[in-house]
Amino acid sequence: MRDLNNIILYDGECGFCNRSVQFILKHERNQNLKFASFQSSFSKKIFNEFNLKDDFNQSVLFYCDRKLFSKSNAVFRLIPFLKWYFFPVFILWLVPKFIRDFFYDTIARNRKRMFKDCRIMNTKERKRMLN
Repeated sequence: MRDLNNIILYDGECGFCNRSVQFILKHERNQNLKFASFQSSFSKKIFNEFNLKDDFNQSVLFYCDRKLFSKSNAVFRLIPFLKWYFFPVFILWLVPKFIRDFFYDTIARNRKRMFKDCRIMNTKERKRMLN
């Protein structure tokens, strides 16, 4: 796992989370990100390493430089991997974390009601998924 970096961990059973992954794939600057659903064996290893419960599904996680970021911090860590027109979003970093995470948690609580369906990934996208 030491050589693995820049991995987004997400709830593979959530339509909103799946659409978020699709959004990132569409707007990514280059193909440096990898993805793993919380239900994958790879994610279970990360959960063990960071003492998270096996049924964790409360937040997107971003694994980078052997650190694990969650909630709004994970989202902000992803911005440099996106195309240039997302960089102005960095201004929101000035908003205190407790406020950013309040809005994040509000969306997270309601995410499974937002989108029920998931788009099937093509072969190129599936190669970037970690099991």
